Amino acid sequence: MMHSLQRRGVRWRRAGPGFAILCALALGACDDIAAPTQRGVCWRLLTVPAQRPKFQAISSGVWSLDDCAAQLEAFHLQGASQVEGAFQGYFIFVDSRLVTSAPSSGGFRYPIFQPSQRREIDADLRRLIEDRNGAAPNAGDISVERK
Repeated sequence: MMHSLQRRGVRWRRAGPGFAILCALALGACDDIAAPTQRGVCWRLLTVPAQRPKFQAISSGVWSLDDCAAQLEAFHLQGASQVEGAFQGYFIFVDSRLVTSAPSSGGFRYPIFQPSQRREIDADLRRLIEDRNGAAPNAGDISVERK
C-alpha cells in the first residue's frame, strides 16, 4: 500500500477488595487526558510545564486519521521533536522514528505510515511547506491517498 499527498474486548477476573482499592488509587493518580471525538477536527496536544495538557484544534474539515497524521507530521518536519495530537477519539504520536495511533494515551500504538510511505509523504510535505514560505500546510492542502 502506497501513500501520496495531493493538494487541495478485555476479559476481567474477579479480584479481592485490596485489588479494587489499588486500581482506584492508580486511576486517581493518573492524569490521563481523553482524545477529542469531534468529527473532522484535527487536534494538537499542547503541554505547558505545571499545567494540564490541552488539545488545540489545528484544522477542521479533515477527512481521515491519515490526513490529520500528515498535518501533525508537518509540525515535526518544522522542528518539533515529538508531536502529539488526536482525530475523532484516537491519539496520534509523531517522533523521529514513527507515526502511530492509539485509542488512549497509554494504549498500544499502531503504525499509521510505514517508513517508505512516510518518506514519500515527507517529500510532499516539505514541498508544501516551502511553497507556503515555511508555514505548515492546512487541512485544505493535505489529502493522503492510499494506493
